[in-house]
Amino acid sequence: MPAKSDHRRADRTAEAEDFPRVILLDNCNACNLRCSMCDHQNVKKFRKIQLMDFKLYQRLIDEIARENPGARVWEIFFGDPFMCRDMAERIRYAKEQGLKDVVLNSNGVLMTARRARAVIEAGLDAMYVGIDAATEETYNRIRVGGDFSRAVAQTLGYRDLLLKYGTDRQKLFVQFVVSELNESEVESFTAFWSRAGVNVKIRPKVSWAGLVEANNLQANAALERRPCYWLMQTINICADGEVALCAVDVHCRVKCGNAREHTIKELWHAQLQEYRRLHKEGRFDALPEMCRECPDWQSGYADYVQSQPQAQAGCS
Repeated sequence: MPAKSDHRRADRTAEAEDFPRVILLDNCNACNLRCSMCDHQNVKKFRKIQLMDFKLYQRLIDEIARENPGARVWEIFFGDPFMCRDMAERIRYAKEQGLKDVVLNSNGVLMTARRARAVIEAGLDAMYVGIDAATEETYNRIRVGGDFSRAVAQTLGYRDLLLKYGTDRQKLFVQFVVSELNESEVESFTAFWSRAGVNVKIRPKVSWAGLVEANNLQANAALERRPCYWLMQTINICADGEVALCAVDVHCRVKCGNAREHTIKELWHAQLQEYRRLHKEGRFDALPEMCRECPDWQSGYADYVQSQPQAQAGCS
């Protein structure tokens, strides 16, 4: 199975000591699908569905531009960007402040030509579209509530719009999260999208800190645990300003301060720093229960397979 983990690797988990290298901003935590490998259907039990206040967003972007303009900034943490009407405006603001790596992830179902062109012209550096299947039957089992034909067609449409309105610097990826439902389709998925001139990213499944089943991950007791990539590199700011423990703490169950009250840098050097220290020292028993029991760190050591296009756009 592709995208397997090698727990001996350590290159992905060096600590971002001064300022995070990856920032996830929960501009909109609404989603139009109920995917089988996700727990979004339960988000309302933990936090409100909302947009991030634009003034808060601007303040965060301004700080990133000062401290680390080369940081990767994901404009979505746990939703779909096309549920956010002013997403293109938010991207444009980030690019105007000098950010160099502004990216989005989407399921592609709401990614109409008008919306796609808007984010391309705003300067979006990379779009990742999660499709996770090579056939409609498998897609329907994974991307519950989605539309396979529409997602494929609109991703191909994004490819064509990128050629017309984008630059060579801007990229498009399709993503495939490997699970027991789709592992037999990895090769056909990769072949189709590579022929279509689209980059392919194959990645392992995560459990979202134990919220969904992930049979590819082992119990922590069976392994020599290593520091977690997401904790060491990323900060995750929810729509209401609350800071989650890590990128798989999608319901913000472990709160680590609030960006309405503190800067990103202050937050990075507060409770999050203490949790990073515990990871580096191997003191996993001292962590919050969610982090202590979470197996998702294993996916941070996986070789994420990325395939380059085999043909120019326009081929199929």
